[in-house]
Amino acid sequence: MKKSKHKPLLNSLTLAIFLCFSASSLADGFSLKDANTDKINKDKWLCKYCTVIPDTVVKITANLSNTQDNNGRFSTDIGDNSEGGSGHIDADIDKRTQGRHYRLFAKGIGKDNSSVTLLAAKAAAYKVVLNYATLNQFGHDSALTPYTNAGGASLALADNWQRVATTSQMPSELFANFSQQIERESWRLTVDKQFDKNWQGYIDVQTQNKQGTNSTSGNILNKVVILPTGVDQNHQQFDVGSYFVYEYGSLLLNYYKSDFNNKRSVINWHSPYSVLFGGADGGQLSTAPDNQFDQISLFGNYHKNNLSLQARLNYGQLRQKESFLPYSNNPLLSINMLPSNHLNAVVGTLSGHIKVQYKTENKWKITLNYHLDDRDNNTQSNEYQYVYTDSVVLDDVASNRPYNFKKTKINLYSQYRFAIGSQLTFGWQLDQRERDLQDRKKTKNEKYWFKVATRLAPFNAVSVELSREFRDGSLYNRTDQTTPISDALALQKYYQADREREQAKGRLSFSPFSNAETNILVNSEVNLQAYFSRDKYQKTDIGLIESKRRGVDLSMSTSFNKHLSLLIYTHKQWQDNISQGSYWFNQVDWLSNQDDKSDSAGINLMAEKLSDGKLTMGMDYSYSYAIGTTQVKTPSLSSSNSHNELVVNSHDIKVYADYIYSPVLNLHFDLLYQQFDEQDWRFEYDIDRMVNVLGNGLSSYNYDAYRLTAGMTYQF
Repeated sequence: MKKSKHKPLLNSLTLAIFLCFSASSLADGFSLKDANTDKINKDKWLCKYCTVIPDTVVKITANLSNTQDNNGRFSTDIGDNSEGGSGHIDADIDKRTQGRHYRLFAKGIGKDNSSVTLLAAKAAAYKVVLNYATLNQFGHDSALTPYTNAGGASLALADNWQRVATTSQMPSELFANFSQQIERESWRLTVDKQFDKNWQGYIDVQTQNKQGTNSTSGNILNKVVILPTGVDQNHQQFDVGSYFVYEYGSLLLNYYKSDFNNKRSVINWHSPYSVLFGGADGGQLSTAPDNQFDQISLFGNYHKNNLSLQARLNYGQLRQKESFLPYSNNPLLSINMLPSNHLNAVVGTLSGHIKVQYKTENKWKITLNYHLDDRDNNTQSNEYQYVYTDSVVLDDVASNRPYNFKKTKINLYSQYRFAIGSQLTFGWQLDQRERDLQDRKKTKNEKYWFKVATRLAPFNAVSVELSREFRDGSLYNRTDQTTPISDALALQKYYQADREREQAKGRLSFSPFSNAETNILVNSEVNLQAYFSRDKYQKTDIGLIESKRRGVDLSMSTSFNKHLSLLIYTHKQWQDNISQGSYWFNQVDWLSNQDDKSDSAGINLMAEKLSDGKLTMGMDYSYSYAIGTTQVKTPSLSSSNSHNELVVNSHDIKVYADYIYSPVLNLHFDLLYQQFDEQDWRFEYDIDRMVNVLGNGLSSYNYDAYRLTAGMTYQF
């Protein structure tokens, strides 16, 4: 190229450089700030990229719903137990002024589950949030009981109730219905205060009340009764802290307190059966005791250049001083005095975490994690008489065991980035546990693993992870010798037993229509993940000896155009457990195979910004199926028995639409349909099916239900 062709370009660059300098320094008095704009009409000036926030925005949403069914499971899913027509309101009032923000947000007012939140904040000064919420859990509403005051502290039978020997002899006309329902009501206040640009503090106060009726069981000798027990609990939490932020990190100090109060300390119940032995015609049950927990925490982090440090230290104390119940409420038993009126339990907790991460200049990253969890149980140990279901005082004595444990966990791994989007990671993990008054004093679990992840054309992502774990420990000595198992058999609890674990995971992601010449699909991606794990308990004769878990996840997402998108996914999982046992406690004579299978699939179809950007529609469908089967084989008897423990089949369909009618009016519609069917072996028996077990007459959930909601949102 000749020099003459460069001349216009050089002249333009020279002129541009000259104008830049002249505007800022060379032409004093001719800069933009000194320009005379008095005669310019600025009324029609508009910045189309600037967001104008009004001082106050008020949005009120009114919803009308129609619900076909109000069974407990469906009502818990939708947060409302109403049937037929109902209505609820959502509200959002947002006010912003210079540096201040106020907001009132209410959701589901008129439903069983609802919430209201108040917020007040000032920039760089404070933030206050007050929240009130109700959260209910609904259950069966047609349970049966012989007690006239279901949920009471002392369950009483009808005045004309005649005690009989078996459930089939009990008068069904005297049974009453009761509903299983737990109601939660919670308050929460959070205050954040900024003292200066580096120092802040906060206070978080929460309280929750839980009331309702649940079910538990009580027994006298071999007679069992399902009891409608009441729930009345309060839980208060208090958290206060302050944190300081500096150039290379931050430091946080906080104090946390938890106070749990159970207003039902005892449940007394009368037996509907005839008195068999010892004169016991009723029983008593204790509930969760009152307890308190206090903890102080210190957290800090530091980051500079290639080094990053994090550390947390927690120290706490758990206390429980609830008074003991008497040995029995049977006045015919001759029992000694309790060795103590209450447990006076005191447990100290100490935990810590340190994380160190260092990045080298040559694509390496090394990470070290250290965890410590130490539980020091200072509760006294006493010997108590052994009373068998309020009927017999046995010669044996029982002692409470104040368990202590200490857990340390070290995780060290290194990561090497050998290309853009490609990494090789390998690591080592050590998990050690020490226990007191348990079958095994120490256990040690070591894990070795590596993972490679890369982008290998034509795939978006490819990763493979393999690991092996080995657990062993000190000599295994059984502390509970009540089961007369032969010394020739090895009995180890699965969480303390020697174990070998193998794991493998893989992931593959690709775009099948990534060719630029293909215009059928704008964007699409397919993800495939698979995993496998196997646990072997090679030194266990009785108990769990092998466990396998496998699974496959497949999903595909695509965008047909800028308006229409589709997501399809499916999941399959299998879990097999093999256990062995002994009928006569001297040799292995039965084998159990427990097979659990679960399938799920779903489709999400969404159309956005239709009808000039005003209409959005969508449809979600999900399907799930799960079955658990147990098969017991007895080679010595040449017998085999198989039964399903639980079968669940569920279909969920949700259709929704949102239409912007005007800048201030928005219309919406949604339909939720659910088909649910379960077969739970626990509900296969009528209330009097077993002669010595009085059930509550419940059945498995099997229903078709829908909820149709239409509403509008108006912005003032």
